[in-house]
Amino acid sequence: MRSLTIRAFISPLAATLAILFLSPGSHAEDWPQFRGVDRDGVSSEDGLIAEWPDSGPPELWRIPIGEGYSAASVVGERVYTMYAGPEAEGKDPASDKRIEFAAAFDAATGAEIWRSPIGENLDTEFGNGPRSTPTVVGDSLFVLGSRGDLAALNAKTGSKHWGLNLQETFGSSLPSWGFSTSALVDGGKVIVEGGGPEGKSYAALDASTGEVLWTTGEARGPGYNSPLAVDMNGSRRYVYVAGGKLRCIDADGSEIWAHDWPRGETHAIPVLVGSNRIYASGAEGVGAQLIEVNEGTEGATVSQIWQVPNLRNHFSSSVVHDGYLYGFDNATFKAVSAETGETAWVKRGLGKGSLILADDNLYVLSDRGRLLKVGATPEGYAERGSVQALSGKTWTAPALANGVLFLRSHTEMVAYDLRSGGAR
Repeated sequence: MRSLTIRAFISPLAATLAILFLSPGSHAEDWPQFRGVDRDGVSSEDGLIAEWPDSGPPELWRIPIGEGYSAASVVGERVYTMYAGPEAEGKDPASDKRIEFAAAFDAATGAEIWRSPIGENLDTEFGNGPRSTPTVVGDSLFVLGSRGDLAALNAKTGSKHWGLNLQETFGSSLPSWGFSTSALVDGGKVIVEGGGPEGKSYAALDASTGEVLWTTGEARGPGYNSPLAVDMNGSRRYVYVAGGKLRCIDADGSEIWAHDWPRGETHAIPVLVGSNRIYASGAEGVGAQLIEVNEGTEGATVSQIWQVPNLRNHFSSSVVHDGYLYGFDNATFKAVSAETGETAWVKRGLGKGSLILADDNLYVLSDRGRLLKVGATPEGYAERGSVQALSGKTWTAPALANGVLFLRSHTEMVAYDLRSGGAR
């Protein structure tokens, strides 16, 4: 176990009470995986602070953390993420071998509970460390290192149940910016991009043993997109972008439909709009599309509803609320009609930020660490609070669990209390 210096935190007793007691009438939930419960960046929590003071919402704690783009996953009293650091405790990062760790932290104080080595660190010109966000299911934690080391850990202790390397298992190559997909765990299976040739683009593994159950799909080498689980047309489906297609497979890995997708970088996860529409977007000239899928006795029919060149989600996906999509067109924050693709408003100056939705508000994190609360309304950009939460490059999306907002950069992780009653 490694201890970290907590630089600003409330007492453990007060923090624990704050976690357990929410304001009357409020609703809280965990954030167990990439982009929350349904992987859509939306929290059902309500009763959050209506007005922020000039100093922002109350800060619960702030800790130093190693490099990485892994977001927080939160279940109960624990926060899980990944970071890169020296292999040996107390070593100078510049002089010691650096590896990637999965780690658990106390949600009330930020104290590190355990850390478990996953694989060798990957350094690139755009940042170092792990890119994937942990997935928590029951007592298990599923993590992926940037060099393709996939592991299932005991969420309580960090001990390893099983592990494998995607390059060795599926014959894939190392992506330029590292393996980035966040594993989807559904129906006892771990769904992950294998990135291999000859039908090994995507794979399902037994969540208990790591045994490969099936592989599927064409590929042009591994990408950076994570799969989305949806109930569409009465069946469980997995939607993702790979091999020049927006694809949909069933629980057995059989392809249900595929829609042509432009060449370029598609990092952002697709979004379910309504019951049978899918929104997807990418950078580098890809743009955004909304498609509608209908399935009948003769198979699936995919129709394009609209396509626009000016909603290019890079690494951060959009969220949908009351018929509008909110997201980043590269470095411009926008609201766009989900019905027509028409832009309702724009806001510049936040860089390539990220966002989540809760309690009819958008919690937006600029790429330089400024946290903003913005009304989720198409009527115009409505800022309702802001604070400089972090410094330096901040490319990791917020996570909201049990009334607490968790943010991180390449050097820090911080927790803010959004409950209307505040910490007690």
